[in-house]
Amino acid sequence: YICADPTYVPRKPCTTFLSNNIFPENMFSEDLKLRYGCDIYKTPLWLKTSLKSWKNETNIPINDVIDILTLSINGISNLPLIDHIVNEKSTSQVRQLLLELHFNPGQMSIEDYAQILLRLKKLHRYGFRIVWFDRIFQCATPKFNKCYAVYFVQESFKDKTKNLEVVNLPSVEEIKGIKSTKSSDLYFKYLQTTQIFCQNIFRMGQIVDGGWDVCHDHMVKYTQPCIVYSFGVSGDLTFDDEVSETYHCDVFSFDPTTVFPTHQHGPNVWFYRIGIGNKHEKFRAGYVAPLQELREMHNHTSSPIAILKIDVEGAEWPSLPNMIETRQLEDVAQLYLEFHGQGDKENELVVLKMLYDAGFRIFWFHPNPNCLYDKKIRTRSRCMEVYFINTSLKKKV
Repeated sequence: YICADPTYVPRKPCTTFLSNNIFPENMFSEDLKLRYGCDIYKTPLWLKTSLKSWKNETNIPINDVIDILTLSINGISNLPLIDHIVNEKSTSQVRQLLLELHFNPGQMSIEDYAQILLRLKKLHRYGFRIVWFDRIFQCATPKFNKCYAVYFVQESFKDKTKNLEVVNLPSVEEIKGIKSTKSSDLYFKYLQTTQIFCQNIFRMGQIVDGGWDVCHDHMVKYTQPCIVYSFGVSGDLTFDDEVSETYHCDVFSFDPTTVFPTHQHGPNVWFYRIGIGNKHEKFRAGYVAPLQELREMHNHTSSPIAILKIDVEGAEWPSLPNMIETRQLEDVAQLYLEFHGQGDKENELVVLKMLYDAGFRIFWFHPNPNCLYDKKIRTRSRCMEVYFINTSLKKKV
């Protein structure tokens, strides 16, 4: 990921130092050249080399800015590399730092974690602020992740005269006149621009496909009895189990395509072979129905929903307008969706506009790597996980 806010976005002449020694970065460097016209230098950093020495070797003036520096720390023994970079006082000239941390939690001690935190604290002291993080799926195990990507910007570059980028959607009438190519561009730009801040984001369920990210900040403030609706589980209820155990929620899980029937899955998790739709009709082994009907069935018409999670392979597009028109989202605190599409159909932008007008703001997103389809723009996925907070939350009367 690259922070594209006006203060930090790479600008010509753009300079990138690639010092990640673990994963190849060919696609990343090609994308930087294509989008920002960056000059790319492979500059492996060790304790015997430095940013200053690489500037000299690449004929870059010593006081010039490095727009992007990538760096990998592979194990505790590599942590002094951060000390080395900070001590030479060249980090103030790095606009964005993309740091990969490779550690095996199964082999870590408390002292090891303390050493990592000390280095992160040192980066903070020298002006670096975390703007994003990502779990690298190649390192995932069923229980934990062995590597994380952490994205920093250098606070000293912040220009207070420039506002954060805001991506506004036009009116519904204007959307209908947009050509499919421009529609797709706007669709992905909108979904990949956060609109509200959540400081603590916890992964619930699988680290890989099947898990979902929860805004913990809002869950700990949630005062209503916790009810979660989870649509589209396939055979994986790990998210449902963990969110129930962590926040003491009653979770109602739905999927009409499973091989197993309706049953009580756990102490506070109930599964139904039912799906979400814009009308009641038979579907495979079960049926689909509007959210209003399902809430009535469970006597939840006056009970707010803490989390509504929807991953239903395209059925979200006809279902969401029905939810909004019947006012079923007014008391939903957090909405998690996997959008299936390319943004080239007018109804897709219309639905996003309807969600925005209903008060839903994006706090997190993740392109599902299993659905990437554009060789030129590799962040475009037909399966976009997008996470919303309801800023117009109302308790039903």
